[in-house]
Amino acid sequence: MLDMNKVAKNIKNARTKKNMTQLELADIVGVSYQAVSNWERGNSMPDIGKISDIAKALDLDVTELLGNDNGSTAVKKVLEKSSEPLTSEELTDVAPMLPPMELTEEVRKTSENDQLNIKALVGLAPFLDDEYLDEIASRVDEANLKDLVALAPFLSEEALTNISKKITSSNVRDLVALAPFMSEEALDDVVSRIEGDNFDGIKALAPFLSKKSLENIVDKAIEKGDVSELTGIACFLGRKTLKKISEFLLKTDDTKSMSKFAQFM
Repeated sequence: MLDMNKVAKNIKNARTKKNMTQLELADIVGVSYQAVSNWERGNSMPDIGKISDIAKALDLDVTELLGNDNGSTAVKKVLEKSSEPLTSEELTDVAPMLPPMELTEEVRKTSENDQLNIKALVGLAPFLDDEYLDEIASRVDEANLKDLVALAPFLSEEALTNISKKITSSNVRDLVALAPFMSEEALDDVVSRIEGDNFDGIKALAPFLSKKSLENIVDKAIEKGDVSELTGIACFLGRKTLKKISEFLLKTDDTKSMSKFAQFM
């Protein structure tokens, strides 16, 4: 990985040896002197498009500027437009220095030869184009939804909604970790498709469901004549809905269930 502090020292040392001010270097490479100041303090890295200009201005080669490590090798590959794909580690090195669209292309090139894992993509996510991240999410099958949790903050609402449509009764619990990032409408739709098949999954999603969706769950339980499982979501129900359950229990003379719901009424 590129060492920002090492790069900062290399730029500063080379500049001062040439008796050049930050403003002079900034003028030569076409940036503000504040940008040069940030480079030399290790606060930021130069854009990859400026690396060759900086090296030339300071009479250095790219390796001398960036240091003789894997990060330097990755940058050189990009600058030379090498046909050799970057490794996952090299992508991480150059990500902060590349514009999003260029980084996306580098990631595509790498993934054509070696499928990137979700862990690697999470590290790249802050620098990648949003559309590409959504595309990645769309390719994850329902058996691996847990892998998307770390990527969720970077995905669009539309992408997350499309993911929710893959949910079945058997894997609804996998959606729980993604629920805080999803719309209430999308989660309500999931529940409407699996109601009764997996109440444990529904119970886990209850904090994220709309009042209307919770009311529908209660109504269907009453229609079936069994509200015993509803104690698991009772704390999320409104007074009106709890009253409906109470009236049903009184009507059926179910004192055992009534005692379970008593604390919520």
